[in-house]
Amino acid sequence: MREEEVIVVVFGLIIFAGVVLMIAAMWTRRRMREMTHRERLAMIDRGLIPPPGVDALRFDAVGRPPHSGEERGVRFRTAGVLMIGFGLGLAVLITFVAGSLDLGIGIGGAWAVLGGASLLNYFLMSRAPEEPFPRWTPPARAAAPPRSPDSPADPDGPTSR
Repeated sequence: MREEEVIVVVFGLIIFAGVVLMIAAMWTRRRMREMTHRERLAMIDRGLIPPPGVDALRFDAVGRPPHSGEERGVRFRTAGVLMIGFGLGLAVLITFVAGSLDLGIGIGGAWAVLGGASLLNYFLMSRAPEEPFPRWTPPARAAAPPRSPDSPADPDGPTSR
């Protein structure tokens, strides 16, 4: 195989793996949202009142609030470290397989630079000031259950005193 064919195959495999990972992540996210919806419907079927005022999109499947403060950029830190490691590994692999130091450093270095940019984004996000107002308001008080038409208007009327 020629050097160009190896590069095309490697990049083709990387792109294919990325597409497969994206599909798997989207499928998992859909399943989690579907389970949350089924749980809410089951509560309604059993006569329970789901918590009012809770924005389901702002809570994950186990009911925790969104990340705040230091946890805001954790994904960028993780992605940055992984991309730097992937870039260095790719540089070593291409250098030894293709026998070209320039090619290995060029391709692997590009991935490492992307990882560095992601780490920089993490550091900038972790030092950003907090928002002055919360993103969601506390849930409102639950409304009283509706009365039947034959019940008295005032349950604590003169007959019960």
